[in-house]
Amino acid sequence: MRAEHCRKLCCPKCAGELRSVAFAEADGGGVRDGILLCERCHLRYPVINHVPVLLLFRTAVHDQFNRRYSGPLASWASFRSPDEEPLPGERTTQDTFTEEWDLIKVEDDELSFTYTHEDLVRLNREVWLKWLKRGPAEIAELLVVGCGAGKEAAALSELLPEARIFATDLNLSVIRIGEKLANHPRIHVTICSLFHLPFKRESFDLVYSQGVLHHNRSTREAFDAISPFVRPAGHLFIWVYGLDDHLLKKGVLGVISRFNYHLEAILRPGLSRAPKFLRETFFHVAGFVLHPLILTRIRHKGKWQMRHTIHGLRDWLSPRYAHLHGYNEVIEWFERGGFDVMDVQSTGAYRDLFNKQLWGVGMTGQKRLSAGGSAEPAPGTGKIP
Repeated sequence: MRAEHCRKLCCPKCAGELRSVAFAEADGGGVRDGILLCERCHLRYPVINHVPVLLLFRTAVHDQFNRRYSGPLASWASFRSPDEEPLPGERTTQDTFTEEWDLIKVEDDELSFTYTHEDLVRLNREVWLKWLKRGPAEIAELLVVGCGAGKEAAALSELLPEARIFATDLNLSVIRIGEKLANHPRIHVTICSLFHLPFKRESFDLVYSQGVLHHNRSTREAFDAISPFVRPAGHLFIWVYGLDDHLLKKGVLGVISRFNYHLEAILRPGLSRAPKFLRETFFHVAGFVLHPLILTRIRHKGKWQMRHTIHGLRDWLSPRYAHLHGYNEVIEWFERGGFDVMDVQSTGAYRDLFNKQLWGVGMTGQKRLSAGGSAEPAPGTGKIP
């Protein structure tokens, strides 16, 4: 964790400033392992393998850290570890995605699901954030809510070469790849809850969340939790599962799509609650059976392996929550949250790039300057190389 990262963070409980103490320094400066101290509420948060863990509830990594650094921690006995209960559904979400990313180990993989790094750059440039090409204004600081293994953040860093990117995730597997993520000079990764983000409100030019909000107990509550961190006249982009995705295709493919929709409704409740060994048995058997078929529909066949098929099945069926939403519903979230919807994802551009149907609901809103009036329509807020 570099000094720039620490200065941007604040206590997720009281929004107080944090002071860093290094137990092991990173090469070139900064904190590899240590703690962040809040003088206001006397809480301490661990920094493990370059990654600050700013959760308000306790996990196994807290216990491991406390045992490993019991000696240095004795000097800070007046500061306690957070010990609140996680919000409803939060522990389940954390466990599911920690397991998913730990098992796939994609940090050195060329693919992020079905996309290469170049695919992700083009996807954001041409489809999700195409409005960035319209004008000269800059995005200085970007918040990515739900960064997974960091590949989306890396793509955004290329799209916005001058922006500082602060990426967050709830899953603890980020710690395992913390050193690799720390090698990128403009990407700063934090483990935290999106319901208790450790940043000052209205402090980001763009808040970005792709494929994350619908995996919480309430997508609307998750939207309302992240939207206050957009500065006035700044932007918020989200992508969530679409309510009518299974109805878009026609003919035989449409029948298969609707069958999968109903199959998911049957399998997800049981699989998401099943013991790990039963889930993994199911995913490996299903992966073995389905891999040849899935391989016929993948663009990067030479890079796609059995483990990618199994990872895709986990991502599809293991999360407890996977809510579906329609465009009108999402537009209302933006409007009631103080945003004007100013762009939606480009389905035509997606088909041109990947020769397939775009799924889900993706849109960008611009935050109004005040309750009494909207910001002037912006021609764009980024520079794309």
